[in-house]
Amino acid sequence: MGFRIRKSISLGKGIRLNLGKNGITSVSFGKRGAPHVTVGKNGTRVGTPVIPGTGISYEARLDKSSRKTEPKRPVMNRQPIRPKTPMRPIPAADSRQTQVLTPVSVIPPSPVPPMPNGYAGGGGNRGSHKMKKPWYGRWWAILLYVLLAFILLCIVVYATTPNGEIPDMTGQTVAAAKAELNNAGFDNITVKPETKGGDDKWKVESQDPISGEFKTSTPITLTVKRDNSDLADIAKKDMRLDTVITALKHAGYSSSDYVIESDTGKTVEKPSDWIVLSAGNGVIKVHDKAAEEAKAKSEAKAEAEKKKAEAEKKEAEAEKKEAEEAAKKAEEEKAAKEQAEQQRAAEEEALRQAQLQAEQQQQAQQQQQQQQQQATSPSGNGSGSLIAICSDGTQAVSAPGAPNYRGMCSGHGGIAQKLGRQ
Repeated sequence: MGFRIRKSISLGKGIRLNLGKNGITSVSFGKRGAPHVTVGKNGTRVGTPVIPGTGISYEARLDKSSRKTEPKRPVMNRQPIRPKTPMRPIPAADSRQTQVLTPVSVIPPSPVPPMPNGYAGGGGNRGSHKMKKPWYGRWWAILLYVLLAFILLCIVVYATTPNGEIPDMTGQTVAAAKAELNNAGFDNITVKPETKGGDDKWKVESQDPISGEFKTSTPITLTVKRDNSDLADIAKKDMRLDTVITALKHAGYSSSDYVIESDTGKTVEKPSDWIVLSAGNGVIKVHDKAAEEAKAKSEAKAEAEKKKAEAEKKEAEAEKKEAEEAAKKAEEEKAAKEQAEQQRAAEEEALRQAQLQAEQQQQAQQQQQQQQQQATSPSGNGSGSLIAICSDGTQAVSAPGAPNYRGMCSGHGGIAQKLGRQ
């Protein structure tokens, strides 16, 4: 028995690691404030609760110390034991003679006791063999001590744990259920699924065990469900569905606490494309905003393409009409040009013909004049006829013996050339 001061680290479920200056020294089983069993390299001990604020506890050893005191090994001397030999008294001797003394008797050495079994053998290995441990110091015996101590501890803890009444908590909020159980002395409470701090938003659907009298150490499991009465406050109209899902998750909702329905019956695959229409009674009605926007965009695009096609058609018709008018105008200009060229060519041809005819008439008149001169020159009288070329190219001949050209070509534009008499 004795007092020890140490530090400990809790591993949960009543298990603690005890630390010393050389590291982990032992393991303790049992909750704080209750009897405990400590198993370590120095043996198995049962201890009382730790004195609060001091870290001091009182412990008693269950098993015997495994440390054995080795028997004293006999001291072996390799030199033979020689007893002291009594000597005769040496008389006084003079300087001339020395007397040598001899032993009177010899005492034999005492016999050496036999060596133990563990120390027999060569001189280098003598005393190195350890004694065999007794059965109560072996590992299986220590393990048995630990098991028995743990069973004893469980019996003591169970016997000293008080009873309490577990009430029926179905329909209560998790916060109210925990408070009621704590007031009844129960603190080993597990809530499934986790409420993540929102105990006032979750309600108990079932409990295990059901109501009745149990030990206050009995573990209690509460199966809970999220109260969706605030669903409409989180999922507001026109909010994007992906934003709503994130907000519901932060509020403690799981995907099984509500249902998402589309207004068209389509499957909601991409939440970011949908917006909330309404929410209540665990149902969120949504509308495919992306599809609506895509449809409106498609219709606007089709309308724009239609208007563009109409404008292009009108422009093409205007261009066609303009081209036709330009072609018509070009044809008219071409026809007018051709007509003008033809007229000019005709005028040129007429002028050429007139010049040619005038030349011919002039030549004819010259010939006639020559002939008349030839005819009249021998006689020298003026009895012949006068010949003249009119302006229109005709030839006029006067009456024989006419004194002059008077009256000739009066009907043909006048005289153009006088050829003389003939």
